[in-house]
Amino acid sequence: MKLTNGLIAGVVFLLLILGLSCRANNFRDLSPPGLSDAPGIWINLWHYPDGDLDVYCSRLQSYGIGNVFVQTSRSNTEAIRSPEKLGALLEACHRHNLRVIAWSFAELIDPKSDAAKLIGAARFESPQGELVDGVAGNLEKNLNDWRVELYSTQVRQALGPNYPMTAVVFSPLNRAPEVARTPWKLLAQHWDVIAPMSYWAGRYQNLDPYTYTVSTIQAVRQLIGRSDIEIHAIGDGMGTDPGAIQKFLKACKDAEATSASLYPNHRPTVEQLSQMARYSDYFQTNSRFRLAAYQELTKSGLLAEPPKHDPAQMVAKGEFYRLVVQLLYAHTQEALVTINSLPHASALSQTKAWQILASAGLIEAVPESVQLEAMLSSPIDSKDALILVARLLELKSSGARSLPQASIAKARGDRWLVQAAFAEAKQVSAYASNPVNYMDAAQILLAARGGLR
Repeated sequence: MKLTNGLIAGVVFLLLILGLSCRANNFRDLSPPGLSDAPGIWINLWHYPDGDLDVYCSRLQSYGIGNVFVQTSRSNTEAIRSPEKLGALLEACHRHNLRVIAWSFAELIDPKSDAAKLIGAARFESPQGELVDGVAGNLEKNLNDWRVELYSTQVRQALGPNYPMTAVVFSPLNRAPEVARTPWKLLAQHWDVIAPMSYWAGRYQNLDPYTYTVSTIQAVRQLIGRSDIEIHAIGDGMGTDPGAIQKFLKACKDAEATSASLYPNHRPTVEQLSQMARYSDYFQTNSRFRLAAYQELTKSGLLAEPPKHDPAQMVAKGEFYRLVVQLLYAHTQEALVTINSLPHASALSQTKAWQILASAGLIEAVPESVQLEAMLSSPIDSKDALILVARLLELKSSGARSLPQASIAKARGDRWLVQAAFAEAKQVSAYASNPVNYMDAAQILLAARGGLR
């Protein structure tokens, strides 16, 4: 089996195609556009665009903006404060393929009344029958558990289990008094997306945009106690310079936020829009599949919860080998061991997974100078991960019925001797090599599993 750069490129292409088309069973629906497909900007009640709305929307579209968060009410207004303006803006946005998410500032003095306003926005119809594409509840005041529970339950029950709902909240780093009262786990039970306001130049704390955003995303996951929650980071656009926005987007990428937007000071500037136009440099076009793949593996128990609930953590080689055996190895039929001969998931250790793959000649020998335990605990490189998956895909496509197998019973505990059958794999050095994190691993493995079936 000769691995070439062409084969690796083919595997990468296959994974991309699968990533864009596969659906994880527990993810609601990946076919309609979502928040992660493009960056967003926010509009408040007092700064609806005026003039030619098609020109306005065309301008946003030219910078790659795909989501427009439009405020429709707050606690002391009617449900739709400006119905004529909202209807015209909604229709113009949809003519230019811009999603519209209606948001409302809920003070929660009367949770039922606030919920009715957001429900009214979801059901609002423009003169031509256009509806908004989702809703967002802005929760910054009176965050008692019972108030948040009542508000969230009312909205969810009225709109149904599949309606896209986003909860806008303070960053956990914000020192506003209400932050400590935020019922994070409760919010995650009712809302699809958690959208922390990463305002690094805020009133209570002023930090570097990168540090503030990474720490915000990490803290949200820890407070919720789950690593698979969808996070939409809202960047500080109030007087923010382009360099700060670059740091914000880089932080979103490194912390594995699913999507991002910018809250501008009244209206976005050309400089701000120019930076948000670079969204695709930081977010993959299939980031929703990445999240769905990760959710499937974590909720099934196959993928262990990462340290501190952070899916941006690097995956160890041993853990990746274990997942490969459980998800991919058995699908190559007679060429590899059968499903029945594999250890039960709960009994499959990283060492056993390594032995299985090594006995089939699918991974390289471990030099005698290298301790097995140290090797298995070291991060797996993206190139090594793709080579292993490429070997399995090539084996499947070749229709091979057998491989040189070593007896697992005769395995040595400190190393494994196999022929250097894949020396040509070293020719892939032209490809970028980066450590694989938990989200990467889920995407690679579930996409490849689709190709093996």
